[in-house]
Amino acid sequence: MRSSYTTLMQSKYFNPAFNSAIFDGPVRIYFAQFHEALALKIYFLIQQKLSAEMVKAKEVSKASGANILVMIYPTADSFLLSFEGAEKTPSALEVEKWHEDVVIGLRGPIEDENLDLLIETLRLTMENWRPASLEATSALAEL
Repeated sequence: MRSSYTTLMQSKYFNPAFNSAIFDGPVRIYFAQFHEALALKIYFLIQQKLSAEMVKAKEVSKASGANILVMIYPTADSFLLSFEGAEKTPSALEVEKWHEDVVIGLRGPIEDENLDLLIETLRLTMENWRPASLEATSALAEL
């Protein structure tokens, strides 16, 4: 989905505290300014550990217009407002499809020990990412 910022702002995933973002190709990290250090750490980990996966993700994003949205919620309570059912699991993050995009929500500012979980989640997301618009294009090309 070539989602606009307005569409995102009107979605259940948006939090008014999100006043900053880092865009790197298909990965968009949204956060409150006071979580800038964590957002930059995530950005640099993606650069260091997921360079091959980012190449593929950029191709997928270019062809489909879809993005991977990483949302660093300011608190666990604000996270729970966006991810129904998340209160049943103690996971540091949740992953959901949203139209063509994938949303990875962090249950507040995560600790360093959960950064590996986030990076592995991003790796798996990028490796298995097939937006519906790409599936339809591939099916038409085969005809």
